[in-house]
Amino acid sequence: MPKDHQTLLSYQGKEIADGLIKSAAERNPDEFDMYVDNDLVDTILSTAHAKIAEKAYQEAYYLLEGLTLFNDLDQAWPVCDDVERVKITDKAYGTLIVTLLRGFEAEGILNATHLPALESFLKLTSGWADQQKRLKCTAAYGPYCKSLGEKLFTGLKTSEETTREKKRLKEWIETLEPERQQWVKQQMEEDHEVGGAQNAWYKEAGDIDEASLVLEKVWKEYKDYLSGVLNKPSKGPGTWEISKWTAGEREPFLFKHDPTGASNEASDIY
Repeated sequence: MPKDHQTLLSYQGKEIADGLIKSAAERNPDEFDMYVDNDLVDTILSTAHAKIAEKAYQEAYYLLEGLTLFNDLDQAWPVCDDVERVKITDKAYGTLIVTLLRGFEAEGILNATHLPALESFLKLTSGWADQQKRLKCTAAYGPYCKSLGEKLFTGLKTSEETTREKKRLKEWIETLEPERQQWVKQQMEEDHEVGGAQNAWYKEAGDIDEASLVLEKVWKEYKDYLSGVLNKPSKGPGTWEISKWTAGEREPFLFKHDPTGASNEASDIY
């Protein structure tokens, strides 16, 4: 992660973001064409979906927090030449985040005491939503995150509540290893230094399109779409001896949605 990047986040989320950044940097773009990062994003989303289904919300949070930071730093996957894939991927990402946050809320732990970096996460997510909206994505999670931020961080806390939250945050930091304690404190200091510019990030949230945030429906659309697109490197050696490939080796290179209706082997191989 760039040393000058100022975002308060969990140590686990940082580790996931760093792993994604490293994986993306080590790839040969010529093998993936414009889809260098897309399968990395798909893997995180699928893992987060499984965790949410198990109500393992904390683990899902770290995954989505790390992915959100990766999105902000890398910004490559939304510029591939498959606009529909970008739209449905972003829709799945946002719906998972909303479902996750509502899961925390149902358990009574959607607060900065349980999630010390919650405001940074919501701010980063809503900023990404604004950017994706300019790419014609629905980004219905943006208004939700802004509305939630306004609800949680508008400054309606009493001095007693503020003192109590600071005490709990201090107690949480003390449970970390010394190296992690130092890192978290540094992140909090940096976040405080730029705090004046952060106060209005949740303003003008707009209406929340609930119909676009139904996980079961959105996830089916997402998985159905992925079943018909390449999710492996699109290029390889100069020559391939495809006659020796197994059916499993051929499968990633098959067009599942042929508009011509052709089904012979020659037309199905990319």
